[in-house]
Amino acid sequence: YFTPMDSDEVVARFTVTPPQSVYYYDPLDVPNDPEQTRRNLDALSEDELEKYMILKKTKDFAEKYFEFTGRQYLANYPRKQPSHFMWSADYLGQMHWATTKETHFVELPSDDELQPIRASPKERVLKEDEPRLLQQYRTKDQDILNMTLKVTSYAPRVFEIDNFLSEVEAQHILKLATGMDLSLSTTSGSAGRTKEKDNTNTRTSRNTWVPREKTAIVDAIYRRAADLIQIDEALLRHRDAGTHPDRSSRSSIAETLQLVHYENGQQYTAHHDFGYPNVDDDQSARYLTLLLYLNEGMVGGQTSFPRWVNAETGKALTVEPKIGKAVLFYSQLPDGNMDDLSQHAALPVTYGEKWLMNLWVWDPVYGK
Repeated sequence: YFTPMDSDEVVARFTVTPPQSVYYYDPLDVPNDPEQTRRNLDALSEDELEKYMILKKTKDFAEKYFEFTGRQYLANYPRKQPSHFMWSADYLGQMHWATTKETHFVELPSDDELQPIRASPKERVLKEDEPRLLQQYRTKDQDILNMTLKVTSYAPRVFEIDNFLSEVEAQHILKLATGMDLSLSTTSGSAGRTKEKDNTNTRTSRNTWVPREKTAIVDAIYRRAADLIQIDEALLRHRDAGTHPDRSSRSSIAETLQLVHYENGQQYTAHHDFGYPNVDDDQSARYLTLLLYLNEGMVGGQTSFPRWVNAETGKALTVEPKIGKAVLFYSQLPDGNMDDLSQHAALPVTYGEKWLMNLWVWDPVYGK
């Protein structure tokens, strides 16, 4: 129910009924009293009235959207279609293939060679015929790495990619973690922005952040991810003025890699990676998530999609952690709506520990 901030009077009650996830209360619209409704609207400032009309149009559109699609409309109307590429997911087991010049590291370079990258944006552009960074430590006699995306769910769109990382790369990230402070993980607030530390049992893991410029290996992971999701790698870092001048910002559309550690008993209960957009912004939100598993052998710790749609079972979809495996899923639909079915969880680890990384890419820009 709703009450005013300065009163205990109940002004509206709701019965939460699945699958409805959005409920509206209009304090200005007085049923059967158009005159009072008009007076309420007249009392609004121009800015307040504009925001009110956006929400009213969204409510009206959401009703038609649900009738037509059976889904809740979780954005504000109108929201543009995503500007980035999206892999199709037409049936379970469907395969897609992507290639990258960012082949696997199979040997670990020296510490001196793994210093932070300080080159300018223009200097970081690699041409097709140029060797990759520290090429001598990568798979011998291999210029191209083939990546296979397997559809494990079509609603939401979920893909598994085996061997996205090599064991050397996974171990390098874990080595970086030994020199970093792991803090209690946070959850995301409105529009996906990070909010305060969660002192409940929603998320009990610990995390830190690994910048792309940390080492050439981390940079290679970003470049490989860009090829996997079919987005120019330059969009995943700061750019100069001449690169993608059509974009409203020269900042990365990706967040810094988040390194997460789950110990025995830790979990992250079912949640969305996207946040609900503000009324008065461009509705930037997390577009996709790329999970990268860094170890295996624990008991529990699967990634679960409890609301996936299929014709075989009502049980949740679960993905087993495996060293080097990646999981790609989209938080948005092709029409620009948020995908309510992308809700997912990190199941409790009941024995051992779990390490993984999250890469979040935004559309249209990163709303820091």
